Amino acid sequence: MTKMFHMIPCSTVFISCLFFATHACAEETTPNIASEINGKAHFDTICSHCHNITYDESRIGAPGLKGVLERHDEEWLNHWIKSPESFAKVDGKAKDLISSNKFGLAMPTIPAMQDDQARADIIAYLKTLK
Repeated sequence: MTKMFHMIPCSTVFISCLFFATHACAEETTPNIASEINGKAHFDTICSHCHNITYDESRIGAPGLKGVLERHDEEWLNHWIKSPESFAKVDGKAKDLISSNKFGLAMPTIPAMQDDQARADIIAYLKTLK
């Protein structure tokens, strides 16, 4: 009976460790959920220098971003935000968007937007601009 008593706690400890290890691994591989709050913060500090949150073009010819997801899908925006100049080399809509700027300006590749989560957050925020 003593042996059995010692086996129960060991097996319980083993199962508990297995559960917590599996749970911890699942948390590490689960992608973060896009946050419109974080997206707004990114927008306010990075994007608002050139873009409006209305349909109106900005003073430097950047398109207004209200309803942008009616004009482009999320995948397109993700590529555009990550690297507009590179994307314009392989996408006709992106190339046309750059050439349509009346001042000859192109959106630059922004280092902060190389982060997948930051781009997901920006897109989550852009979805609220309807």
